[in-house]
Amino acid sequence: MFAIMGATGQTGGAALVATLAAGHAVRAIVREPHRAAALADKGAVLAKADLDDAEALTAAFTGAAAVYVLNPVPHAAEDVFAAAAKNGAAIAEAIRRAGVPHVVALSSSGAHLTEGTGIVRALHDFEQVLRGAAPSLTFIRATEFMENWGSVLGVAAEHGILPSMRQPLDAAGETVSALDVGRQAAAELARPHAGERIINLKGPAEYSPEEAALALGELLGKPVAAVATPREEWEPGLVAAGLSASHARELAGLYDAMNAGRAAFEAVGETRRGSVALKAALAGLLG
Repeated sequence: MFAIMGATGQTGGAALVATLAAGHAVRAIVREPHRAAALADKGAVLAKADLDDAEALTAAFTGAAAVYVLNPVPHAAEDVFAAAAKNGAAIAEAIRRAGVPHVVALSSSGAHLTEGTGIVRALHDFEQVLRGAAPSLTFIRATEFMENWGSVLGVAAEHGILPSMRQPLDAAGETVSALDVGRQAAAELARPHAGERIINLKGPAEYSPEEAALALGELLGKPVAAVATPREEWEPGLVAAGLSASHARELAGLYDAMNAGRAAFEAVGETRRGSVALKAALAGLLG
């Protein structure tokens, strides 16, 4: 049996579907089981646990042959690094208490760096706290998610513009679909090993904001132009969208790092490419 955190989310949901399809039993770890009835309908057993509840997580992990863990940064946290560190410590403690033999953890490109990567530093810290928690540990370091464009699809559909913090607009960069991340996680759950393994996960190709706008225009049946959002508008816009000032500041710092080429993959581990193209990922967001 495999236990999967974030089973109602993007990567966890994709991991759950792929794991069930492969014939494995799944324990879906969720914070609100009454909102996850669809997972039970798919064949998963539900377990309730908050990210910072080591006792509940231990119960959810116990008996699992492998566990998929992730540490999403709380949107409203006054100090995103402190909040992420609290969650990470609880997850690592639960892994130890439950004696989980194999752990697959979601991380990010740039997570090997201690500074200069904005919010990705939380995943650097997550990797550090997980090291030694299980005899078999796989980090999936994924690049930026294609699905991140979802936050501005409404603007594109209504006004024909695609606001972008990725700049310059014609610069192609690595990006991967959350579907490919979840599917890779499912594959890695069934691939225990001794020690630590790093998987650097990219999409099938590099894409620029202009290419994203072109693909979106084809899907919408109307012209869509990529437009660079001025740097001074990033943080106020993110706060207006519901992020705390701390989260907005560090997320903006990540885009600074990506635009400057500071959030690249470390030259270690295995490199894999997913199969979901950007247009297909955008089509999935549009429904």
